[in-house]
Amino acid sequence: MNKILDELRELTQQAEFEFAERVLEMFEEESKEPERFWWLSFADNGFKGAVIVKARGITHALTICNLKKINPGGEVYCIAIPEEGYKEYGSPEVMYRLLSKEEIDKRWGVMTLDEWDKQQEESV
Repeated sequence: MNKILDELRELTQQAEFEFAERVLEMFEEESKEPERFWWLSFADNGFKGAVIVKARGITHALTICNLKKINPGGEVYCIAIPEEGYKEYGSPEVMYRLLSKEEIDKRWGVMTLDEWDKQQEESV
C-alpha cells in the first residue's frame, strides 16, 4: 500500500509541476498583451457570481481572483470586455469583488451566454 501511495504522490507532483510550467508559459505570453478589463463568470450547478478585473489575459485574470480570494470555485467563463464597455463595466464600485446575480441584473440585466453571443454577433 505504501508503494502505491508513493507512486501516486510522485504522479501528483509531476502533474503539479507540468501545470505550473504551463501557467508560467501563459503568463509569459500574456505579459506581451495590453491590460484590459475581463469578465469572469463562475458556475457549478448554477451561477455563483461574476468578477470584473483588469489583467493582461485569462490566466492573469484568474490569478488575480485567486489572490484576492474572490474566486468562488466551479467552472469559469472568461471574456475580454470591449473598450467601449470600459466606462460602464470598469467602474471602481464593481471591480475586484464577487458580484451576485441580483446585483448584475439590477445594474446591467441578466443575459444568458447564448443571448450575449448573439448580441455580440449582431453588433459586428
